[in-house]
Amino acid sequence: MTAKKPGTAILFPSYAVFKTCCAKGLSAIYPFTAHKHPDLYGWKYGTRWPPSYNAFGTMRTLLAIRDALDLNPKIVLEVAGGEGGLAATLAREGCRVTINDLRTDLTREALKEYTNGEQITLIGGDMFDLPVARLGQFDLVIASEIIEHVAHPDALLKHLKTFLKPEGSILLTTPNGSYFRNKLPTHAEIKNFTELEMRQFRPDADGHLFLITPHELCRLAEKIGLQVERLSVWGTPLLTGHMGLRIFRTKYLAWSAYQTERFTQQLPQRAREKLCAGMTAILSTKDCNSTLIGRPQGVRADDPAVGASPAGSRHRVTRPGIHD
Repeated sequence: MTAKKPGTAILFPSYAVFKTCCAKGLSAIYPFTAHKHPDLYGWKYGTRWPPSYNAFGTMRTLLAIRDALDLNPKIVLEVAGGEGGLAATLAREGCRVTINDLRTDLTREALKEYTNGEQITLIGGDMFDLPVARLGQFDLVIASEIIEHVAHPDALLKHLKTFLKPEGSILLTTPNGSYFRNKLPTHAEIKNFTELEMRQFRPDADGHLFLITPHELCRLAEKIGLQVERLSVWGTPLLTGHMGLRIFRTKYLAWSAYQTERFTQQLPQRAREKLCAGMTAILSTKDCNSTLIGRPQGVRADDPAVGASPAGSRHRVTRPGIHD
């Protein structure tokens, strides 16, 4: 595994793809059928120019697709997969995908909107009730924006680990608890996790029980025997629209927002952790001997830290520029 140089932990999708998705919504990359489907929140077909939460969500989706495909998975499980756009995109690229969501009926109906929806296996219900004996093990397990909604994140990671093949990985995205605008307690500040159980699994930001810092995520992974192969933070206010910048939302700031994200990756790790709202981690059960780069502040040299992404990829996203 070849380590990347410090400051280059994220390889962003091409600007052309980002701009197209901001202009046309995620229909630019998701395999929707020709029929135009209901779009209550505008993420399918609406404009999503930065600075805005929608632009941030667009970048998060593009990064998740790229990160997933760079791991070369053949068999994928996505928990709490919602309306199935990521699952459908991975299935289009040749992955065998199983999707889980607590809102089974919503996900079942949503999968009908994709040209390949029938190829995706849907297992509804609580993700903690998913039986590994029935589902088997996977090359990749995806848990996007989930861990901050769960009262016992260590139990979640331990459960997801049971679905991994020996060389499998978990792709995890979550808000960055070190972000300077975070007003929620971080994981280490919670005294009684049992008290949170009645509030867990609520959707959207209202359901955030706490946030997790990069340092805390490394500790959680280490606790249950997972290796942090890569950990990245991204999402500055010029992308997210925080600090009131959303009032300036326009297509004319798309290039500036994109370039700001790239520039921010060159800053020291401590500065990135404070400036960036989003966090992405790739966890695995295998040993990671790559050079430590961009180590979260306070994590020792022998702690799990940021590693390199695998060189090469079996999959190629067919929409132009994702792998530019």
